[in-house]
Amino acid sequence: MVGRYRCRCCRLFTGVDYMTQEHTLAAALARAQAAMSNVTKDQSNPHFRSRFASLAAVRDVVIPALAAEGISVVQMPGNDEHGRVCVRTVLLYNSGQLDCGTLATTATVRGGNEAQAVGSALTYLRRYALAAIAGVAQEDDDGQASGPAKPRQASRQPSKPAPHLAIQAARDKLRAVFGDDVEDAERMVRETVDMPLREALADVEACKVILNALAKE
Repeated sequence: MVGRYRCRCCRLFTGVDYMTQEHTLAAALARAQAAMSNVTKDQSNPHFRSRFASLAAVRDVVIPALAAEGISVVQMPGNDEHGRVCVRTVLLYNSGQLDCGTLATTATVRGGNEAQAVGSALTYLRRYALAAIAGVAQEDDDGQASGPAKPRQASRQPSKPAPHLAIQAARDKLRAVFGDDVEDAERMVRETVDMPLREALADVEACKVILNALAKE
């Protein structure tokens, strides 16, 4: 039936049949996704020894491909019923819109800088929501895709010993709590063990204290 379609999530109305809207937008989105490549991890986190793709890198891949098909993206910040920071993402098209859902996380405030914590959480949510909706993945830019595979070396370098369980657990827990916000993680570690983050993550006893502090929050 053609008429006003009410989206229960965003409370907006369109004057087209929902199935017509869905299939039209789906076709445009499929064409856009076919034009996208995966996102190169352009940022590094030396404290957690990991690499990640920034929001800017994700946008550089996703937004031009969507715009070429007439699809725009709106990401609306807010708070959910539990007080968590959230981002709702909506795709807009000439025939209507598609509410892609809401992501939420807790903004961990350290040192009284609430605005920085909220901004970091919003960036984190926007990045993951946009990448998930576009269907792109993060990959390392190691140069191997543009040239022939290198032959294996006959001799192997001695492998590095695995980090102590407490050290690995502290890295994983800090990454889960703070995401890519190194400044907040640095502040928390200094307040807890009075050591720089890099130094603390190499000290087994310091990592145990950090894990205990995070478990109490």
